[in-house]
Amino acid sequence: MIRVESKGLAYYVFENLSNQPWLRHAVLTRHGPGGADWTLSLADSIEPAARAANLQAVESLLGAGPLALVGQVHGTEALVLERGELYAPKSASEMKNGYDAIIGGPGRSMMVRLADCQGVILADPQTRLVAVVHSGWRGSSANIAGKTVERLSALGARPSNLLAGVGPSLGPCCAEMVNYRSELSEDLWPFKTEKADHFDFWAATRHQLERAGVLSENIEIAGLCTKCHPDFYSYRRGDNGRFAVAAGAVQ
Repeated sequence: MIRVESKGLAYYVFENLSNQPWLRHAVLTRHGPGGADWTLSLADSIEPAARAANLQAVESLLGAGPLALVGQVHGTEALVLERGELYAPKSASEMKNGYDAIIGGPGRSMMVRLADCQGVILADPQTRLVAVVHSGWRGSSANIAGKTVERLSALGARPSNLLAGVGPSLGPCCAEMVNYRSELSEDLWPFKTEKADHFDFWAATRHQLERAGVLSENIEIAGLCTKCHPDFYSYRRGDNGRFAVAAGAVQ
């Protein structure tokens, strides 16, 4: 990944996605305008004007159209944005709930909010369909990454054409799952590390994407642990804020 500072924001980009001139994306950090901490949470404790301004800053940074986000529930459903749809909520009450992935075409941008979970970007240079995915341990256990590839395929994308970026999240150093036998599907148990009850969810997501047809050479893993890295909020570290992964296709 490459760290960038632009328009007063500090963020990261994936090298493999940056080679696509039609694609805009960013892994937003906790460092907002002027370097001060900011959060992309939509909690009621944040002033409405500040929430709207933060979302507008992301939308402006991408420059790929109205910014869509959803009420994430740690499931596997994807919201497909219809062409011409002007869905761009500025508050939690305006969001569509029950989704953990968003798919859109040219002229749309989308974002998922995170604090240890993986934010995955999937992009097809042929159809110019883009998906952003929120995948915590529940999403990984339910294979949301692979299921989103299947949804993109149903919309006309070929899995072998997809480019994937897997953002910062709990690394194998910190992803402790003491109750993994009851919480994780057995498909994930092979990704248990030598460290007691710790899991490599980065390797698990790569496996799920490859099994869905994404080529290994098209997958970039950030390899940054949110609990260890000061650029990101971490629920496991006790933070209340949210960073984000955002992407969109220009017209």
